[in-house]
Parts: sequence; C-alpha cells; structure tokens
Amino acid sequence: KTSQYIESSLDKREKRAYERKISELEEELKKMDSIKADNTRLKEENAALIRVISKLSK
Repeated sequence: KTSQYIESSLDKREKRAYERKISELEEELKKMDSIKADNTRLKEENAALIRVISKLSK
C-alpha cells in the first residue's frame, strides 16, 4: 500500500511537471507566431523601402 502511495505521488508530480512543460512550450509557440508575423511585416516594409529608394535614385 505504501509503494502504491509513493507511486501515485510520483505520478502526480510527474504529471504536474509535464503540464508545466506543455504550458511553457505553448507560450514559446505563441512567441514564435508573433515573431513570424513581425518578420513577414518587416520583409514587406523592406521591399517597399527598396522600391522607393530605387525610384528616387533614377
């Protein structure tokens, strides 16, 4: 009975650790999505600036 209690306690601790890790990874994914969106926006802005500069230099 004691070994079952210890096993159950370890399982609960392990489950909490996995849940924390999942939560951390979900947050990282959100940050990555935000960074990808920023990157896309910056690429578009860069292309627009290049077009303006090339027109000004003609």
